[in-house]
Amino acid sequence: MSYYTAVSGEILIEPPLRGATLKASPFYDPWIGGEAQRCIRLDAGEEPADGAAPETATELVARRVISADVERLDAFDMEDELQELLDAFPGHTFTGRLQCMGDNHWSDMWGVVVRDGRAEKVTPTVVWPGDTET
Repeated sequence: MSYYTAVSGEILIEPPLRGATLKASPFYDPWIGGEAQRCIRLDAGEEPADGAAPETATELVARRVISADVERLDAFDMEDELQELLDAFPGHTFTGRLQCMGDNHWSDMWGVVVRDGRAEKVTPTVVWPGDTET
């Protein structure tokens, strides 16, 4: 039996990643046989090349990092994978977070944030009215 996680949110990239450097990343196309091999991916698309008319030259650009799967995935390696991506692109600033909810729903919430160039797993504390924090 597998454990799955629903992931939302995004990590923004400034300046955006472009061209061949982006395409060479294992986070550009993390699928093999229709299955995601990574927890996260670069959300890339074609945009007009700098200085070119929109209908002429385009280049591949990634402005954010998102979940590799649109529904559910095994996210055990998300923190390490995000750190690998951050380390692969020095000179870029990454900001934001990915929110995660496991199979156990509200009792299994966590996320991965970027703080000072480091990926960090965070776990919220849920306190229901009338309860105390444990």
